[in-house]
Order: sequence, then C-alpha cells, then structure tokens
Amino acid sequence: MARRIKLFFATDVHGSEQCFRKFLNAGAAYGPDVMVLGGDVAGKAVQAVVRGDDDRYRFTFRGAEYDLPDGDELRRVERLISDNGYYPWRSAPGELDARMADGTVDALLLDLMRERLSGWMALADERLRPQDLPAFWMLGNDDPPELEPLLEAAPWGTHVDDRVVDLGDGHALVSLGFANPTPWNTERELPEEELGARLDALFAQVDEPRRAVLNAHVPPYASGLDEAPVLDEGLRVQTAAGQVKMGAVGSTAVRDAIERHRPMASLHGHVHESAGFRRIGKTLAVNPGSDYGTGALNGALIVLDGDKVRAHQLVRG
Repeated sequence: MARRIKLFFATDVHGSEQCFRKFLNAGAAYGPDVMVLGGDVAGKAVQAVVRGDDDRYRFTFRGAEYDLPDGDELRRVERLISDNGYYPWRSAPGELDARMADGTVDALLLDLMRERLSGWMALADERLRPQDLPAFWMLGNDDPPELEPLLEAAPWGTHVDDRVVDLGDGHALVSLGFANPTPWNTERELPEEELGARLDALFAQVDEPRRAVLNAHVPPYASGLDEAPVLDEGLRVQTAAGQVKMGAVGSTAVRDAIERHRPMASLHGHVHESAGFRRIGKTLAVNPGSDYGTGALNGALIVLDGDKVRAHQLVRG
C-alpha cells in the first residue's frame, strides 16, 4: 500500500534568523515527513553597529536611530537586525565605508554569511535529528557558490542542488537552484538553454517522472507564480494609472521541463510577490512567496499519495 508523504516547503529566507528558526519549528508544528528549504538562504547586506570613543554604539537601521551601550538592549537590536536578514557587524567609525572603498566589503559579507549558515546547520542538527526528520536544502541564484561546502558538510540534512534524491515510497526530488538571467546579474544564473539541459539531465535519472517533485528555485514562465514589477533600463519600477506594472519573469526552460516531464508537483520561489498554487497540465506548481523582511515564514504543505497530490495548502507563521 502506498504511504502518504507530507512535505513542508519554504524558500527565500534571505538570511533571516527568525524565518530559519520558524522553518525548523515547522517540523513540530505541521508534522511533515520531509522538509525542503528552497534557495536564497543568505542575506544581502552588512549593518554596521558603530562603536564610538565613549564605548556607545550609534547606528541607524530601517529609519530608527540607536545610541546604546553594550548590553542586553544592544544585543536585542542586533537580533532584530538578524531577524530581518541583515548581518550586524560591530565596527569603528568609518570602517564599513573604508571596506567599501578598498573592495574588501564583499569578503566581509561572505564571512558573515558563512558564520550564520554554519550556525543554522548546527541548529538543524540539534532540532531535526531527534525527530529523525529529513531535510533538504540548496542555494538559489542570489547565494554565493562559496556557501555550497557548508551545505555539503552539514551534520544533518542533504544538499540537493543539481541532484535527484529519494523522498521515499518511490518519490524523487529533482532540484535545481539556478535562475534564468535577471537584471541584477546575480551569483548563479544560466541561459535558458543550459537550464533546460540540466533539467533534462536530471529527469533522465528518474524512473517515474509522474512520481517526481521538481524543486526549481525559479518559477515557470507565465504561470502566475512569476509576476514581478516591470523595470526600465535604469532598474526603476514602472507604473501605469498609479499602479505598479507587473510582468512574467520566470523561466521558459522550467515551464518546458514541467510540460514535457509532467512531475506530480513543482516547488518554486525567487519571485516573492507571486504566492499561490497553479496547475500546469497535471502538475501542481507552488510558490509560497517570501515575506522574510517581516520575520514571517510563508510555506506550503503538500501531501503525496502514489502519483497524486492528495492535499495542498499555503501556511504562514
């Protein structure tokens, strides 16, 4: 008899401490059999916490000005910064500007990314191993490839990017964290032709594609899961009649792979504004969206049963 498998999926936590901890807590909250964290795990920016000559720390974060001594209140604000996906960094006056000027700020950001992701992997081991709860993760297009070794060496969970892994009961997870080209020239982008070739090579390893789940960071083109603000050549958001113009930015290669290989479900992120479920043929595609900047975790629960999806819902916590 087929065993039903409940899968919890979330994505695009972008360095948010709060969102990652909520992802781990979803194991107890929703009772899934497997957990999948889509790409874009790292944050994007350093927040300087500047130490003055009087040993007080002065800085501005999200429009609020802070002037605090070292202590519990400062650590609370640093946690707030981390929960919003930034990396607090205690520094001397002008130190961050100097690093930006001499080109060493990227190395600093990468060090902070590594430190946080290493902590996350240790926490996942602490929280998920006692539950014997499988977890799968990968990088997204925004994530530096230098972070891959941390996922490979994680004490718990499996790095799945550009791989096929077994979910149990004959279900395969087919994963690819790269994206089609974006206006921002991000870390891990590929031409549509190469995305398509990689997806075909992955599906060639799957005996029954109808029992597969595609975990592709970028959503399929013109699916309703890939609607983002339209930008001009200067990367300015375009409007019409006072409303932001939206357009499809997903991958034609991902859509083509779904239409030809017909997996039972497909998991996507990348475009934060386009949460929802859509049908592409018989494939149930989902983008839970991302609201990491508020500390809220958007996710999806999907129940696999043989070659059918028996239940699905969006959740938020």
